[in-house]
Amino acid sequence: MKILLVKPPLSAPTIAAGEVTELEPLELEYLAAALRDHDVAIVDLRYDRDVETALHRFQPDVVGVTALSVQVDSALAVLRAARRADPGIVTVVGGHHATLLPGDFQRAEVDVIVCGEGAFTFAELLQRLERGVAPSDVPGLWYRRNDAFVHTGPRNDIERIDDLPLPDREVTSRYRHRYIHFWWRPAALMRASSGCAYRCAYCPIWKAAGGKWCYRDPERVAEELAGIREGFVYFADDNMFFDRDRMTALHRAIVARDIRKEYFLFSRADAIVRCRDLLPRWAEIGLRQVFLGLEAVDVDTLKPLNKRTNAATDQEAVRLLLSNGIDPLASFMVFPDFGVADFDRVYDYVEQLGVYYCEYSVLTPAPGSDLHYRMRDQLTTDDYRRFDYMHPVLPTRLGEREFFRQLARLYWRTYSPSRALRVRPCTPPPVTLAKLARNLWMGWRMYRRIRNGYRAGPASVHAEARDAPVSPPARCA
Repeated sequence: MKILLVKPPLSAPTIAAGEVTELEPLELEYLAAALRDHDVAIVDLRYDRDVETALHRFQPDVVGVTALSVQVDSALAVLRAARRADPGIVTVVGGHHATLLPGDFQRAEVDVIVCGEGAFTFAELLQRLERGVAPSDVPGLWYRRNDAFVHTGPRNDIERIDDLPLPDREVTSRYRHRYIHFWWRPAALMRASSGCAYRCAYCPIWKAAGGKWCYRDPERVAEELAGIREGFVYFADDNMFFDRDRMTALHRAIVARDIRKEYFLFSRADAIVRCRDLLPRWAEIGLRQVFLGLEAVDVDTLKPLNKRTNAATDQEAVRLLLSNGIDPLASFMVFPDFGVADFDRVYDYVEQLGVYYCEYSVLTPAPGSDLHYRMRDQLTTDDYRRFDYMHPVLPTRLGEREFFRQLARLYWRTYSPSRALRVRPCTPPPVTLAKLARNLWMGWRMYRRIRNGYRAGPASVHAEARDAPVSPPARCA
């Protein structure tokens, strides 16, 4: 069969830093690897923008699209285009949002919803389609039957991630030069584990994984790393340093294969402190940047969100990383009830920590998270495009216009050229004239995008969403 896999674009009013970090559609590359018996093509609409041409040229039997919450509308638009091109095309949607909230895709333009780790499920679905039979015996699906969607039962393949074939990166070869993280270009994306062992109320990752966490075999991870052509690798794992034995084994496997790359990864502060003796070894083999979820100046504000940390641990994690020549990418929450003084406190704390790279995310009840169900009746919008961690989707103390102004000011102060000279990150950006000009232009564009975020106008909660039951719907994972 001919399978067209599509990565949908982001659309306004979503605010995204595509010039800073935009990476390969790893989820689709896993699917392509699992579908070797089929003719598979990938279209990345963040760059191509024209799905109609791809549909006409490729003439697929099946169109599959993946979607985060902010991409729900654009994913549905892709499947509507497939319907117009050929009503006989089987339309399939999967990914993070489909796993958590499959009801949002029970629409006329959708034939099948794939939940959870989709590679094996999708392959089994295609076997049934080739035989012309209903996929009723394939767990992990919602499929259309007589204009209604039927659930085939729960499925969670997270513990089978070592059985997955290595992702097929050849199918994205024409886009690979465009994938970027900061100034590292091209950059590759991979994962060494899936799921998360923690239960933060604002995070839906652990729920999408069915409450499970599984680490890949370090030898298998090193094998994949050795086959990646790019010199920079972005690990997508939620908390790489959670298991020190695994990280020790992965380090050993990388050294044994003489893999020479640079790395970005995510970690909790307490995991960094527990694994302090591993940091020099990982710095030596190329660890350059660690996303560190510090979240708040006053950690007591995180207790209702079930984020367990303390200020001393956060500060020690930052110190350990900097002392080993590794830059923290410190992440802080911006709460909707912030006043001007609260924005200033965050900046002052960043200055006290001595970190340069920072990310400021507006507290967002992510669709499917515990916080989303807890605060659903307080949401100011049901427009998923605004759940980008930059738009406030809860009532703000300052009003939306002033809130965006203060958020843009916080970013501007953090990344100002004068501060870059004063703080001096461990891995400074390249200082060629062309790259310096690009970074300044990129920063200015992001500042204006955030500063003017309010101009998209308010989006009211629809009555049907406001009146819907608050309890979570059935999930496939």
